[in-house]
Amino acid sequence: MPITKRQKEAKGQAFYGMARGLESARAHTAARSIGLAQGALEQAIAYSKERIQFRRPIADFQAIRFKIANMAAEVEAARQLNYSVCAKIDSGVSAAKEAAMVKYYAAEMSERVCSDALQVLAGAGYTTDYPVERYWRDARLTKIFEGTSEIMLKIVSDALLGKPSRRS
Repeated sequence: MPITKRQKEAKGQAFYGMARGLESARAHTAARSIGLAQGALEQAIAYSKERIQFRRPIADFQAIRFKIANMAAEVEAARQLNYSVCAKIDSGVSAAKEAAMVKYYAAEMSERVCSDALQVLAGAGYTTDYPVERYWRDARLTKIFEGTSEIMLKIVSDALLGKPSRRS
């Protein structure tokens, strides 16, 4: 069977096709991380309004309010970065560096936000009575699959600085 024109053009392009697949997978992992963090944030908000200490909800205390505000800002920053990366991927433009950035940032952010939500819920957050403990465990996993956070940093730094020279 003769080789088609499309097959000739595709020859030697498998790596690039696979790399484009990794871009999408990393954006998906970022979205998963953002969803976990959003769930943890919502749980922390709800709990802080219900939990009473010193005759008032803990949501009235500045330390809790600032923690929740910071969590919300981090989630939104990751969400907007992921929208930008996904738009680039959808347009067919290479986004290897940006996909690594969003995967790294969102996974790290998710673990921080979920950890902060555990802190807001205190001992209750560590039990299976609330989903926050599972969000944290799942967030931790996003730092590992589709490339570890360290690999994402290598991809970004190589894109920005070039590959390091090898000296004997």
